[in-house]
Amino acid sequence: MDISCRIKTYRARVKIIAVFDRCFFSAVCRFIPIVIFFSACGIEEYVYLFPVPEASVEQLPTISGARVRLPENSSDYFNNFTIFYRIYISAMPSQSLPSNQYAGLNAELASDYSAFLPYTNTANTSVNATVVGTLFRNRKYWELEIEGGNIDAMLDSEQLITINFNYIIGRPPTLDIGISSFVLRRSNGGGAFNPAPDRRFLNTSGLTARENATTLINADVAPASGSSSTLYAYVAMYIVATGIDNNFSPIYSIPTFLGVFRLPD
Repeated sequence: MDISCRIKTYRARVKIIAVFDRCFFSAVCRFIPIVIFFSACGIEEYVYLFPVPEASVEQLPTISGARVRLPENSSDYFNNFTIFYRIYISAMPSQSLPSNQYAGLNAELASDYSAFLPYTNTANTSVNATVVGTLFRNRKYWELEIEGGNIDAMLDSEQLITINFNYIIGRPPTLDIGISSFVLRRSNGGGAFNPAPDRRFLNTSGLTARENATTLINADVAPASGSSSTLYAYVAMYIVATGIDNNFSPIYSIPTFLGVFRLPD
């Protein structure tokens, strides 16, 4: 390492120490993205986007949704917040779902929840900025959409949003922001699959049918184990801060669990 690089590295380390020293005395620093560059010295760039704090998520009663206060995110790499989801079919009706009941509801829900759990520790600042996206893809989670709007433009910094799964038969769940309400829409993977019977979050025979739980139809659905004449549908959701790094690759904060909600019939 030449002398100029040693000096740059020393200065960068001093700057890091100063930043963390300030953060020790100020809770505000929890919401300030820290971006550290060592590219001039041949060291890999490290980008960190702060997640939505767990304390900013309020669970609504009877698994009917969540109210989320999106924090300020001033990083140059931040684009918007993104909600990932997966639907789970079950023979078990429930108005309350603590995590120790996930296995009884759907074995894949319990498996997915356990896989995400190590990444949802808000004290963990060492999670690779790209690995979270891979984790969601591998677990068959998809990006939430809305009808009649661009959800990316809606999920910006310093917003109070409500994911509303209030159980009313035939009424699709919504994303509520202020006085505006947008019907939630399932993903189609950019045209990779064709959700049945449509893209709304409603419990229908087309949604719960095991034969439709394929990569070309309901790729966002984990079918129920066994058979039952009455089936229920639930959705698990996580929210992340998303952005683009200097290599134009997508980056993510660690995920924050929003909860499991029941789809209306």
